[in-house]
Amino acid sequence: MNIFIEIDYRERDSGIIEILRAKENIIAEEKRLFIGDYFINRHIAVERKTTRDFILSIIDGRLFSQASRLKRHAEVQLMVIEGTDLFSTGYEIDPQAIKGAIVSLSISWQIPLIFSKTPDGTAEILVMAGFQDVKYQDEILKRAGRRPRRLLTRKLFLLQGLPGIGPKMAKRMLEHFGSVEKVIAASEHELSCVAGIGRKKASVIREIVR
Repeated sequence: MNIFIEIDYRERDSGIIEILRAKENIIAEEKRLFIGDYFINRHIAVERKTTRDFILSIIDGRLFSQASRLKRHAEVQLMVIEGTDLFSTGYEIDPQAIKGAIVSLSISWQIPLIFSKTPDGTAEILVMAGFQDVKYQDEILKRAGRRPRRLLTRKLFLLQGLPGIGPKMAKRMLEHFGSVEKVIAASEHELSCVAGIGRKKASVIREIVR
């Protein structure tokens, strides 16, 4: 069972890609990502922030615009805060503002936050998320009491090759259009009408299939 993790090229200096590539059953690929810093199994977008960057993003207002972007374009979202000095980064900020941001992300935006002390800890979280995701997808099939038909599986697999399309989104697209051929032929506007696919993701898909 392999886990696919795409890593944004701007994360190169974090050292996490080397840690992931040293692990078994992990296929780690560096590229330019449309959303997030890491993309697991083609549908889990992960935003990684050091404690200092997390505080700065609260101060300059980036945090919630990034949260909005994740919610609009990712099927599953996760934020990892890395470091041990969240409340003592040296920036002047009210601790209540930090706590408020954490609560807002978790409750209002419904984006899970996981804290990691080191890059190794972050890599472990990414791997665990990938394996839990695969396990969950397997459980769904078992509980449904059925085995996916081979042709349907192939169609869904093809659609999952599109940027930002995971298993759930692929199924949603196939149900919406009725066939892979119609998905490929769909206009940017038609693609954006599928729940969870915004204009930007639709534009990226059209670029790929054009």
